[in-house]
Amino acid sequence: MFCYGEDGYHINVFKYDETTKLALDKTVSASEFYSFRIMEREGEVCYLLRFRNLLNQFLVDMYAKIETERLNWIRNNQKTLRSDEYVHLKDALSKNDEQLSTMGKMVVLPSSFTGGPRYMHERTQDAMAYVRHYGRPDLFITFTCNPKWPEITELLSEGQQSHDRHDIVARVFNVKVKHMMKLLTVGRIFGEKRCHMYTIEWQKRGLPHFHILLWLKEKIRPESIDQIICAELPDPELNPDLYQIIKTTMVHGEDGYPKYRRRSPTDGGRTFKLNEIDNRWIVPYNPVLSRPFGTHINVESCNSVKSIKYICKYVNKGSDQAAFIVEDLDEVTKYQAGRYISSSEAVWRIFRFPIHDRFPSVMHLAVHLENGQRVYFTEKDVIDKVLNPPKTTLMAFFELCQVDDFAKSLLYVEVPTYYVWKNNRFERRKKGKDVPGYLGVKKDQVLDRVYTVHPGNTECYYLRLLLNEIRARRALGLFEDDANWDRTLEEACVTDSPYKIRELFAIMLVFCQVGDPLKLWEKYRDNFSEDIRREVERKGEDAKLVIDIIYNKCLILLEDIIISMSGKTLSQFGLHSPSRKEGSIIMNRQYRCELAYDTKYLTKVVTENIPKLNPEQKEVYNEIVNSIISDSGQLYFLDAPGGTGKTFLINLLLAKIKVIKTLL
Repeated sequence: MFCYGEDGYHINVFKYDETTKLALDKTVSASEFYSFRIMEREGEVCYLLRFRNLLNQFLVDMYAKIETERLNWIRNNQKTLRSDEYVHLKDALSKNDEQLSTMGKMVVLPSSFTGGPRYMHERTQDAMAYVRHYGRPDLFITFTCNPKWPEITELLSEGQQSHDRHDIVARVFNVKVKHMMKLLTVGRIFGEKRCHMYTIEWQKRGLPHFHILLWLKEKIRPESIDQIICAELPDPELNPDLYQIIKTTMVHGEDGYPKYRRRSPTDGGRTFKLNEIDNRWIVPYNPVLSRPFGTHINVESCNSVKSIKYICKYVNKGSDQAAFIVEDLDEVTKYQAGRYISSSEAVWRIFRFPIHDRFPSVMHLAVHLENGQRVYFTEKDVIDKVLNPPKTTLMAFFELCQVDDFAKSLLYVEVPTYYVWKNNRFERRKKGKDVPGYLGVKKDQVLDRVYTVHPGNTECYYLRLLLNEIRARRALGLFEDDANWDRTLEEACVTDSPYKIRELFAIMLVFCQVGDPLKLWEKYRDNFSEDIRREVERKGEDAKLVIDIIYNKCLILLEDIIISMSGKTLSQFGLHSPSRKEGSIIMNRQYRCELAYDTKYLTKVVTENIPKLNPEQKEVYNEIVNSIISDSGQLYFLDAPGGTGKTFLINLLLAKIKVIKTLL
């Protein structure tokens, strides 16, 4: 690939001033180096870009090297970088603790690592912050790259195809994404945008696509949906170009199996007409978007509140990992073990194109008790960290309230709207809309997200409630009812999965003082059982017909959590005890079919076929039937040559078992 012996990347490649041609003190990063190497320039021949599949392998290897260097830095530095609460660090130092070097916990793969599980989880929580402030998104759009775009094909060398030049595909798709976002934001083709969030993803076959959630200032009404979203074939005479685009890019494909020889009609193959493509095959689209881009653009209306959490997690795929690490777990190795890098993603990341974008920004606000902020330290700077503890957004908020009268009127969550976080303190915004009645105060579109606190951490949990909900003049009588638990569940229902919500409710019942658990259950039972309902609907069942069974199943899961925590049952907390009988548990369709047998017919089958058994078969039959009737719990293995009657015997045994009301 490097026929002239060109140097590869090393850490001593320096940048040069374009004017003086002199070397600068700054060195070139690996991403910058390989971005430079795979760029075509006028008057130069880049042989590297002529190697097709070998080029793809080269791109994957080089990006794997870039990512591995970053992960190794994280792994190696975590051996010295520790984290602990400031109060614990200060106490240990004041006592001259000999085990100071062992304090802290290892935080392996932080959310600052782009694309990591914690990074994607942070993006998901930010998306839910949009939902909390503005409600459900209006549109969910999937935009897929088309390798047949003329911008791609015209740049290919002779004999090349799009999968040979993922560098061209990445650059063109990046431009298309910018064009798409300009149409949605500046062009306002769906109306004025309030906020958006998108993520770039890659299919294993290589083509990139991106998912975008779009919030509009004017919500889409039911009567307007047909004007925005279309799922029909256009008229080929009135819109021939659009008809061709929809026909080639927006038709449902069929699931494929490994293909053997299939001759075309010209080679002697035969044909017959099986299906006609009609509107049932058309993926929902928007003509205004499909016409200029000429690719697969699926446009869906987010009309179901229940699906918002799923959509936000789908847009920001990534595993939800715990924030507290008990054991020394190597998350870097875990991340690398499941990592898949396609050549398309590799070149995108080498070019350092964004994989995520959102507007407006979301400021993360810390919550902790006095001297409870987290401190990152090494053995060398531990004394300096104790003498000069880091300042958090919460500490800066308290300091701001001492010198700024306007800040005193705000809740903690309202501060990011009027103040910017700069140099570890809040400063008034210089851009934005003027606030009437307050000279020099400006308001901008910035959202907040206060980190969650476990209810078991009672003091910090109540502090969070005070900061989020209560102004100073309303502090008295804070916890006279279940309003705080109600607000907690309401917030959790927006951001967390049904399992997490059930677990939270169980923690409240076991460890907190809930006045009326039954009232909270009746209010949030649909949120508790959302995953169970979705599973029923996925199997083609009508959830409304089995809603009581769904609630009962949810109560069983909730009670199981409570039993594991405290050994108590739901009835001890004032809730209904679930029924654990077979008929009260949701059964799938296959299971119900197995139970829907004709006992009279099976009795006849058994009576007619028992005399047909040979001595060995009859011995096995009697042994197994007696074992089932006596409930002895034996395990049998039936082995015999083919054609000796194993299937006949097994079918007879199954019929007999069903007759005696026992199901294997």
